[in-house]
Amino acid sequence: MSVAAETHLAPVETREELLYLLTRASELEHDLACSYLYAGYSIKMRPDEGGITHDELLAIRGWKQKIAHVAVEEMLHLAQVSNILTAVGGAPHFFRSNFPLPATAFPFGIEITLEPLSHELIERFMCYEMPADEAIPAHLRPLCDDIRRRTTAQIDHDDIARQQNAIEPFDVDFRTIGEFYKKIETAFDTINPDRLFIGDPDDQARPTYLDLPRRLIRVHDAASAHRAVERIIEQGEAPPRHHPDAHFYVFHKIHEEYEQLSQRAKAEGRVFEPFRKMLTDPVTRIIAPSSGLSRITDASSRELAEVFNSVYELMLMMLARFFAHGGETEEQLRLLARGTLRMMASGLRPLGEALARMPAGPNYPGLTAGPPFGITQNVRLLSHRRVAWIFFLERLYDLSTRLTNLATEATLPQEVQEAAAALESVAEHLTPFIPPEFARAVREECRDRGTRTTIRPELDGPYIVRNLRKLTNSKGESLNVRPILALCRCGGSHIKPYCDGTHAQINFCSIKQPGRTPDRLDSYETKEITVLDNRGTCSHFGNCTEHLPQVFHVKGEPFVTPEGAPADQIETIVRQCPSGALGFIKDGVRYEGEQREAEIVVSHNQSYWIRGGIELEGEPRSQGASLEHYALCRCGHSKNKPFCDGSHYDANFNDPDN
Repeated sequence: MSVAAETHLAPVETREELLYLLTRASELEHDLACSYLYAGYSIKMRPDEGGITHDELLAIRGWKQKIAHVAVEEMLHLAQVSNILTAVGGAPHFFRSNFPLPATAFPFGIEITLEPLSHELIERFMCYEMPADEAIPAHLRPLCDDIRRRTTAQIDHDDIARQQNAIEPFDVDFRTIGEFYKKIETAFDTINPDRLFIGDPDDQARPTYLDLPRRLIRVHDAASAHRAVERIIEQGEAPPRHHPDAHFYVFHKIHEEYEQLSQRAKAEGRVFEPFRKMLTDPVTRIIAPSSGLSRITDASSRELAEVFNSVYELMLMMLARFFAHGGETEEQLRLLARGTLRMMASGLRPLGEALARMPAGPNYPGLTAGPPFGITQNVRLLSHRRVAWIFFLERLYDLSTRLTNLATEATLPQEVQEAAAALESVAEHLTPFIPPEFARAVREECRDRGTRTTIRPELDGPYIVRNLRKLTNSKGESLNVRPILALCRCGGSHIKPYCDGTHAQINFCSIKQPGRTPDRLDSYETKEITVLDNRGTCSHFGNCTEHLPQVFHVKGEPFVTPEGAPADQIETIVRQCPSGALGFIKDGVRYEGEQREAEIVVSHNQSYWIRGGIELEGEPRSQGASLEHYALCRCGHSKNKPFCDGSHYDANFNDPDN
């Protein structure tokens, strides 16, 4: 099929440019699929969510199904582009940039974001998929012109083209998605097919293994490459008489129905509210200063969002392995394909639905979180079969265990249990292809890791505590625990010891201060015992100076004179030190802490006392500090955060309830 009619498009004459364009096409299809899915998650599903009648609910549930179908077809396009890449000597490409993508990301000049559905966003979706002017039915042209003006009024296409051509390795002379693919097609007519199609068709993804709306076209010559690209264009832009489910017309129909239902509700004296109020461009972590991102701050929501991202990345890596397979049997390829599809349908989908209803955090009143679709540099092709399959199994068991533990939290949506079961099922199907002894070890290690108690101090935020079974206050009262807790460390929460988001309102800063006590381990020896002390670790609780002042001195140097009391008395006091600043060596054996269950004690108007060897993630310890017990700041004023340094006294920290 010739594309000479697109006379302003310079033909693609080299493999290098074609591979670059196909890689960008992969990113575009991937970006649109995620954007559409996110919008679909924002559509309400139950009448008790408010703002809709029963009849309206039936209509908008239809929108959700249609948008999901469009997203699946975008994934089909991604798969088809991957096969073209393989055919012309490239490799499948599943990486992309994180959201939001600015208007300059692609030549059509419209930003791509993750945001809840709205009238404005529906019109933006229509612009993404809008056909060329001559292909738009006459009765729709005035509407399309109005939508283009509203959506692209601030866009200078010539300026965007100049910016693109300043940074892109090849000239950009296309402005729409249709023109983008037409330019790709020029390569099939320009480059000698005997030289262009160097990939073995058997290296492409097997169409029979992917349960997609239409079968993949296996590309082996110019004609099949043209058919593959034309199908992508057709599904996005074709006139409704040829393809009634073309993406543009799906969004046009939703746009039309939205306006009708809104007008009807207004006439009845109410507001039509079919969409959940989700965050725009949610993230779990902000690594560098960035505008437009919304960091999920609710502890449970953030934990689930991080699991969502991990499942999403693992699914992409398994998909990459399926498309660039090497050494797998037919049965293994079938399991890879079915496994990735199961992760999409029964893993990511229910997790996305759950996050769409879970709170974003106390600093986002009335908003829900939403799935972040976060992607890192970890998404890569694992090129060695045995290593890849072991890695997949490790991650599947680890993620299913984390989800199973989270599912015990009564406040989480039931969809979490569905996702946990799906990942466990995928892992079970892969297990027969892993060495048996290795598979057993993987499962045991993942389950052990999934039940281990840990504390992670969040940057400028709370302590995230996982799998804690015992939380008590100074009164001896047992406080409520969950699989994941957020404990206040800014000192300002109104529901201490739990975090209520005050840290964000008061601009809490968690960095260590330069004026803190130096990190230095001192040693004081006698024949019977050697006392170890690090003033930089001390929380100044005062137990040692109060109960054994002849050894531990409030004033003067040295701080410790071990000759002042018998060794057994010194040992007793050292064992009671809540911060772990004190230690001892006796009979040649160094004290490593007590043997006791994991516990956090909320001390009266002071620090958190951590006992039982709870792992502190991401924080280096001071010299000689105990790993079994330590004290964490909860007043927000320590110079040695996250560790307590006694600043609560000067700050007059007060927590009468605990």
